[in-house]
Amino acid sequence: MRANLGFIARELSRNVLIFAASLGICLPTAVAQEVELAEQQNVGEDTPVGASRALPGALSAELDPGTHSVASGWGGYDGATSNPVATATAEAWLIPRLSLMAGFGSTTQPGDVRLRAEGGLRLMVLDQRRHGINATIGFVYRQDRFANEEGTLEWSALFSRRFGATLALARLLYAQDGEGDDHEGEFRVAGLRDIGRKLHVGIDGRVRASLGSSDPHRAEHANPTLEFNVGPLVAYNINRWAVMAEAGLSGQKVDQLRTGMLVLGGLGAAF
Repeated sequence: MRANLGFIARELSRNVLIFAASLGICLPTAVAQEVELAEQQNVGEDTPVGASRALPGALSAELDPGTHSVASGWGGYDGATSNPVATATAEAWLIPRLSLMAGFGSTTQPGDVRLRAEGGLRLMVLDQRRHGINATIGFVYRQDRFANEEGTLEWSALFSRRFGATLALARLLYAQDGEGDDHEGEFRVAGLRDIGRKLHVGIDGRVRASLGSSDPHRAEHANPTLEFNVGPLVAYNINRWAVMAEAGLSGQKVDQLRTGMLVLGGLGAAF
C-alpha cells in the first residue's frame, strides 16, 4: 500500500514538473498580460457562452478570455451497469492557458456505487486563431476507476475546432491504474451545433478498452475491459448557466458484454 501511494505521489510530482517545464516552453512572458490574452482568444463575440459545457466529462479546448472558471454536474442511469451515475467537475484558470480541475465521479463496477474524487491539470498548447486548431494536454488522477487499486492516472490530448456554428471535438486518452499493471486507452468524438445563442444540439460517442493487464486479480475486482456509449445531446443556455441532457446506448464488458440505455441530465455554469 505504501509503495503504491509512493508511486502515485511520484507520478503527481513528475507530471506537475512536466507541466511546469511545458509552461516555460509554450508560454512567453507576455501571454500573462491581458492584452496578449485578448489577442489569442479563439472564441468570437457571437459565440454562445458556455456551449462546450454541453459535453459531459470533457471540457472544450476553446479559450475564452471572458471566462475564468467553469463547472458542470451530471446525473442519471446507465443500463449497461444497472447503476446510477454521477459526475461533477470544476475547472479554473490558474494563469492564461494553464487550468486546475477538481471533482468527483461514481465508480464503474457493476452493482457498486461510490463517489470518488479526481483532480488534475490542463495546458492549452494550440489555439485556433493562431494554429487553425485548439489543443490541450492534460493529466488527471481519478479514484472512481480502479477504486480498489489506488485509482487511475490519465494522460490525454484534447482537440477541437469551430466551423462557424459547429464545434467538433476529439480526445485521445491513455490510463493506468495506481499499481501500474493495468493499462487502458480511450477515443472520443463529439459534435455540437449552435441553434442561435441559446440552444445547442449534437452527438457524443466514446469507446474505452483495456490495452493489457498483468494483474492476476483483475477479474476479482470486476474492472471492465470494454466500455462505450453513443447518443444525441441537447443543451439550453440561460445567461451563464446551461441545462443539458443526453440519452443513448451504453455498453460494458467485464465477464460478458452488457448493453442498455444511458440517460443523463446536467447543469453547467461559467464565470
